[in-house]
Amino acid sequence: MNPYQDLRSRHRTLATAALLGCAFLAVLDGTVVGTALPRIAQQVGGGGTWYVWLVTAYLLTSSVSVPVYGRFSDLYGRRRLLLGGLAVFLAGSTACALATTMPVLVASRAVQGLGAGALLTLGMALIRDLHPPSRPQGLIRMQTVLAAMTVLGMIGGPILGGLLADHAGWRWAFRLNLPLGLAAWLLIALVLPQCRPATAPTDRLDTAGVLLLTSGLGLVLIGLGLKGNASAGRWSDPAVGGCLLGGLALLAVLIPVERRAAVPVLPLRLFRNRTYSALLAAGFLFQVAAMPVGILLPLYFQHRRGYSATASGLLLLPLLIGMAVGNRLTAAAVTRGRQVRSVLLTGAALLTVGTAGLLTLGPSTPVPLTSVLLLLIGLGTGPAMGGLTMATQSCVPPADMGTATAGSALAKQLGGAFSLACAQSLLARSDTAIGLTVAWTGIPAALLAAGALLLVRDLAVATSNSRVAARGSRPSEQRGRV
Repeated sequence: MNPYQDLRSRHRTLATAALLGCAFLAVLDGTVVGTALPRIAQQVGGGGTWYVWLVTAYLLTSSVSVPVYGRFSDLYGRRRLLLGGLAVFLAGSTACALATTMPVLVASRAVQGLGAGALLTLGMALIRDLHPPSRPQGLIRMQTVLAAMTVLGMIGGPILGGLLADHAGWRWAFRLNLPLGLAAWLLIALVLPQCRPATAPTDRLDTAGVLLLTSGLGLVLIGLGLKGNASAGRWSDPAVGGCLLGGLALLAVLIPVERRAAVPVLPLRLFRNRTYSALLAAGFLFQVAAMPVGILLPLYFQHRRGYSATASGLLLLPLLIGMAVGNRLTAAAVTRGRQVRSVLLTGAALLTVGTAGLLTLGPSTPVPLTSVLLLLIGLGTGPAMGGLTMATQSCVPPADMGTATAGSALAKQLGGAFSLACAQSLLARSDTAIGLTVAWTGIPAALLAAGALLLVRDLAVATSNSRVAARGSRPSEQRGRV
């Protein structure tokens, strides 16, 4: 019996608010430190290497822990793991606020990221548990709010970090997590019931798989992070190439280990599902196409056009509006029985057209034209924000939903890291215009994402008001689509 089905409306609302708060904290803390870095380095000290690792440590541990949290939540339940992850996140935030040296601050950021890996992944999975496709209106609202919070965290984080550093002190970027996180922890502990899997695993923990997976992903992310740094060398640089090759080698060793594991941390059987594998590839490629837009367009507005930081943020509003609208329309279409593949293909087409338009971007490009292109890119990216996750969750058995959610999140994180590394290479090789860099990164990635989506079998999210049955499909066909 699922205890979430009979949850009181008030308790469902409070639990949902707490879960959304967890997801927002995870996104916000990934970006809030960026604009505060100069003030932190001035007050705490530390060379350039530590300076870079202050951001990298959080992103590294939050990323490599995602698949572990997702898989363990399927095996042992989500509530306790989320409470534990939130406790680790708050402990790391406290240590960051109290740190007096850069090495301690970097280590504290790593601890904070280790907890943050649970907040976003398990928060999204539990929101899906509380608002399944059988409750379509709730699912639409949740996807819309999640998208808005993600965008707000990505854009608002740097702004908040700068304001706090200038007026309240950079330590408040970490102190603010404590009251918000404690409130979320108490709400989850009090109103969210524990939902255990029907059968708990009796075999021992897949320790070798966990170590190989986290080490391999960690080295790959470190290599991409080093390449994405403005001072990085070529892909063949020993530090960059060594990390990438070492990480890929560990992931290759992981495959036979997982085949022999009784309860693998990475179930390879999921990758035999063509739709699941294609959706992960599409998520990776969507992020490759979209990430440079949000990172490089502010540089274009400030350095090439002379706008202030505040004005450049306002000029990105069409992108953010497009993301929010595209995500909401996707959730509404999918929960009303539309095929996920057609909606995502439409997004890939819009993303291709929008990034291709940036080929003409120059010092005299009219702002209205830039706004239209950003709106198209936002509308094209919106379907991938929630639609890909919904599709990935729907194409696997319910017992693997946490693993699927984690896989979707990790694919997007890897895509973002790879995209920034590629964009940096294009900018560093020659003084290429920002518009050309974004376009030559986005066009092939968006086209490849469309190609990956063509491999996705027709997939409809089953809802209480789905029109799939009305189309005359046989029950066996409907089951095969989900």
